[in-house]
Amino acid sequence: YADVVWEAASHVVAQMGAFRFSSLHVRRNELQYKNEFTSANQTLSNIEPLLRRGEPLYIATDETRPAFFDCFRATHPRLYRWSDFFDDAGVGHGPLSGLTVPRKLIGCVEQAICAMGRRFFRTGHSTFSGYVSRLRGFVGAPDTNEYPHHKAWSRESATSPQQQPRHTGRMYFIEDPEMWTTTVGPARPKRRRSSDRTGELMAESIDEAGAALHGGATLDSPNHAA
Repeated sequence: YADVVWEAASHVVAQMGAFRFSSLHVRRNELQYKNEFTSANQTLSNIEPLLRRGEPLYIATDETRPAFFDCFRATHPRLYRWSDFFDDAGVGHGPLSGLTVPRKLIGCVEQAICAMGRRFFRTGHSTFSGYVSRLRGFVGAPDTNEYPHHKAWSRESATSPQQQPRHTGRMYFIEDPEMWTTTVGPARPKRRRSSDRTGELMAESIDEAGAALHGGATLDSPNHAA
């Protein structure tokens, strides 16, 4: 992604802490795999064993009901969605006041935010989720395993190789780790690694986010063109 995407995401990540929150992508509309639709209560029950009590959660979702995920708040009161950061920012209020994101980049920015979570819980047959997994490999996330939110998890199953998908040519929605391991391994020592640039950019952007916010940064300004 262009630097402008990572810069926008960094303002949100700075509020929660890089790899100090968990992220979810919960696709609710226009997904043909209806067996992956679950209630919010069921999703929470499925992933709760892999969450740290009280850790912040960021949910990227097309669910339109504001209260749909309220059941999470009992154990995770710091529950965030896109609107929590950017609706108020767009009218000059909140911690991201003055920061705006072009509409066509919103999905990209949400993917970058999810990539910076300690753990990421995906929608199984979703290429949106799949690209988040690839980005997590590039940024060096602490856990790059696949965790579909419609499946029940335990601490034991989370570390079992048998619970991870087999990568075949037909499973285009599941990212093969070779997408990032072949660009960061010792086989290419003289080539700048793509994950180095991505990780460095996010770290720099998070460090600068506070100053940018106080300055009323806007991603629509000429200085932030992609």
